[in-house]
Amino acid sequence: MKKRILCFLLCTLMIFALSACQNLSLKPAELQSSIPIPEDGVISDSVFGQLKEQNKVTTFVGESNGFRYEWTVFGSDIDETKDLNLGIEITSGNSKKIAFHYLSGEDFGFSPVLSIYLNEKWEAESATVYEVSETDRTPKCSASVTGSDKSILNFSAVAQTGYFEITPDITQNTEIDKTETSSEKQDTSSVEADPYLSGVTDGGGRVLSEGKDTEQDKYKTDPVPEGKPMPVEPENQTVNDKKTYTCTFSIECSTILNNLKDLEPDKMDAVPSNGIIFASQTVTFYEGESVYDVLQRICKENGIQMEASWTPIYNSAYVEGIHNLYEFDCGSGSGWMYRVDGWYPNYGCSRYQLKQGEVVEWRYTCDLGKDIGGGYAIGG
Repeated sequence: MKKRILCFLLCTLMIFALSACQNLSLKPAELQSSIPIPEDGVISDSVFGQLKEQNKVTTFVGESNGFRYEWTVFGSDIDETKDLNLGIEITSGNSKKIAFHYLSGEDFGFSPVLSIYLNEKWEAESATVYEVSETDRTPKCSASVTGSDKSILNFSAVAQTGYFEITPDITQNTEIDKTETSSEKQDTSSVEADPYLSGVTDGGGRVLSEGKDTEQDKYKTDPVPEGKPMPVEPENQTVNDKKTYTCTFSIECSTILNNLKDLEPDKMDAVPSNGIIFASQTVTFYEGESVYDVLQRICKENGIQMEASWTPIYNSAYVEGIHNLYEFDCGSGSGWMYRVDGWYPNYGCSRYQLKQGEVVEWRYTCDLGKDIGGGYAIGG
């Protein structure tokens, strides 16, 4: 009998111990106040140990030659704690490029996000980070360009030693080749024209704006800029699942990393440490599908939470949240917007009919689109 009681007590203690371990591992991430980077750039291993143990998120803030920079570090990303030199020296910066090098002599062991705050506004949607040497210049990664009045460059620092340059990318919608092969071209002869739209087409079954409208349409859409595709109403949408095309698709929320202090505390775990929810990649869609159709499918296939509602006044779906990040979760001007070939359409995502080869980006804004180069309604 005594042995049975002893076994029962031991089992009970083990259950409590396992529960305690599980609760510890499931502890939600918390934001810690930003930490200034000292002149020598070195942050002690004890600081990283605290971030790791307590699952904290913080920014390490530094300054170099008049440029502010920040490292966003998630404790959950740290595998091994050690002293790290987070200092960087920014040696030049202008509208053409910005150059910098790390003071660290070793890799960190994880890939935090580095944000460099420029003193001007770059007219670019993205940028490329190059590693440079005396004989070579090698692209390493892409940087997102955010910021309202002045640009902020955000990128995951997978390489933490060496010399680098960041240059703005050429605007996508003027450089991407939309040439279709004979097998990709859509047969538009059977496409019934929407009497609400104008008659200029883009060869992909869509009607383009002639730029002559001066008033909103019946769904409160401001005049569509000349040359941009007019909305296709969902009730007129015809999807042909016998014809498939491809587009480039991505979902990211990197601007939140520059505004963590405004983020709802219980949403900290919803933010990826590099700001990327769905990395840019080529995906397939059916002829006639909308941006909303593709978003739904990608989220479902990749286990990404997404919530939307129908808005009759705009005759479109309204995307409320993706990856458990919703409107107003990071300030009063925050929410989701979509961009196609560098343009933020001024109508809902279920009214935008996709064409072969387009680049679709879902981006989270913290400032009504101003920080991601947009200016239309949140929610797609």
